[in-house]
Amino acid sequence: MLNTRQSSSTGRVIPISGSHRLDFYGAADFGWGRPKKHEIVSIDGSGAISLQESKNGDDGVEVGLVLEKHCMEAFASLFANGLEDMRSLV
Repeated sequence: MLNTRQSSSTGRVIPISGSHRLDFYGAADFGWGRPKKHEIVSIDGSGAISLQESKNGDDGVEVGLVLEKHCMEAFASLFANGLEDMRSLV
């Protein structure tokens, strides 16, 4: 599944790949047990963000994205700070 969303603040289109409602981990059990990690490789180089169910099956969502190292470090820092800010509101 590929969907696109346009950011209202920048006007940039952000492609979304996958779905948090599809059972990727359960569907990929070929008799060897559930996979330890599942990734949507088509997002590499496309600028897309992937969404899929949590491997723990706890109604969580795994989010994947591919960035250059310096951009990923900045994103990780901003994301962690945003989570901390949200925790303080609860």
